[in-house]
Amino acid sequence: MTQHERKAVILVCPEISYAFPFSFGYLAGYLKQAGEEVRILFRPPFPGQYKRLVKQILDLNPILVGFGSLYPDLRPTRELIGMLDQAKRQFPIVIGGQMVSPIPEFVLQITGADFGVIGEGEIILHDLVVTLRENKDPHSVRGLAIRERDKVVLTGPGPFIKDLSKLPPIPYELFPEDKFVPIGRFYTSRGDAHWHYNDRVVSIHGGRGCPYRCNFCYHHSQMRYRAISDMIREAEDLIPRYNANVLYFGDDLVFATPKRAREMTDTLRQLTRQLNRRVGYSVQTRFDALEQIDDDLLCEMKETGCRVVGLGIESGSQRILDIMNKRITVDQIKSGLARLKQVGIVPTVTIMVGQLSETREDVEASIALMRESVRNDKNIQYGFTITTPYPGSPLYSLALEKGYLRDHQDFYDRCGTLGGFSNLTVNFSEMSDEELITLRGRLWQIYLEEKKWALGWKAWTVESARGFLERWDRRLNNRIFSKLPSHGLTETVVSVYKKTYDSVQLVLDAWRLHLRGICN
Repeated sequence: MTQHERKAVILVCPEISYAFPFSFGYLAGYLKQAGEEVRILFRPPFPGQYKRLVKQILDLNPILVGFGSLYPDLRPTRELIGMLDQAKRQFPIVIGGQMVSPIPEFVLQITGADFGVIGEGEIILHDLVVTLRENKDPHSVRGLAIRERDKVVLTGPGPFIKDLSKLPPIPYELFPEDKFVPIGRFYTSRGDAHWHYNDRVVSIHGGRGCPYRCNFCYHHSQMRYRAISDMIREAEDLIPRYNANVLYFGDDLVFATPKRAREMTDTLRQLTRQLNRRVGYSVQTRFDALEQIDDDLLCEMKETGCRVVGLGIESGSQRILDIMNKRITVDQIKSGLARLKQVGIVPTVTIMVGQLSETREDVEASIALMRESVRNDKNIQYGFTITTPYPGSPLYSLALEKGYLRDHQDFYDRCGTLGGFSNLTVNFSEMSDEELITLRGRLWQIYLEEKKWALGWKAWTVESARGFLERWDRRLNNRIFSKLPSHGLTETVVSVYKKTYDSVQLVLDAWRLHLRGICN
């Protein structure tokens, strides 16, 4: 028996706020399927709370600790690794995800991690764990970046799962149900039309990769779909297990073709009959894919429970759409939104500003499109971002080439300070920084004004009341309830309060859905 034989693998996941973390789910599932003991720990939202997590990790004395996620998680990961180093950790650290794959050398040096996984992690991480258990040389594991003092060694392309039917079962029991199931409550303050307060939502993974090449995107791996039969079989298990009433298909191309849309719709109809309950669902797609779905099938999607379709508008300017290589037209956008409105499916859409060579006139075209769409459909939901060139995207390479960024460190410093999508990190446009930021604010301002007018004062007042109560409840929980001692009387008071709060929110929810004309 080696010194590593009985030690567990620890995976540190960012705290779940609403969406299930499939990357950690599949990593844990693959390891468990191979006979490994896996512990999932959750990174607190505030650095002041990291000390407790560090103690948990040290007390468990694992064979390996894994961190991973999107690029903005790089900074808190670095801080945690630094705290573990100060505590003189006796185990290696591996990091993965989008924050590593495009720029592994920089990431390992900036964080102090020992290993980085390049690409998909299930097989590579398991190979690394086995190698460590057997005290073998990790340089034999393909798909790794290995830090050796002042240099980083790459071991070459690693394996990945080509057939997604081979994906392991996800150990949902390792993840807190109250964080990823009651999504309706999470969205209370946003006023989204498609989420109801008492919705219990389970997410279904639909595929990996993307065949498109938008200049702002870093998802460029080989496209693979999960079989719809596998997805529905998973839903058949999860819905009763979590008493769920909504399925969330978060992948961009679940409905990539009319054939998949037809198969999914027919299968969901059968699932509803089998479970003897109505199940709503949310999907994401592209406007060119939506265009291929005929009106009859779109109506069937609505009848079988489709509440919402997520779409990326990105710009109301055809010139900018072409520059970002979006491969859609403004006419397709307008037509798609009108068709969704006609059948009663809510669109959630995004617009970005600050694209390459974008002018004020281009942004004004986006404002005009947004204004028109809200007036045509009061339930449409918008989000607005500033173009951010994350590593792995063509825009990031261009920023380095043109000198907009000095190096990887420059972007790391800017993104960590300014907050990524929320603010301006690199200005590719023909506008000044101040003008670009002002125009993004104008988009939000006009959107809220148009939304208020479209909904009417009654619905707007109810939505505002829901958001106010949600924010007040959060403050009470953070500042008072979480600090109360465990005592019979206080527990009773908190329980009565929570039941009262839920009852009020349910009444407001029913009222606002009625005012919005939403019946499912």
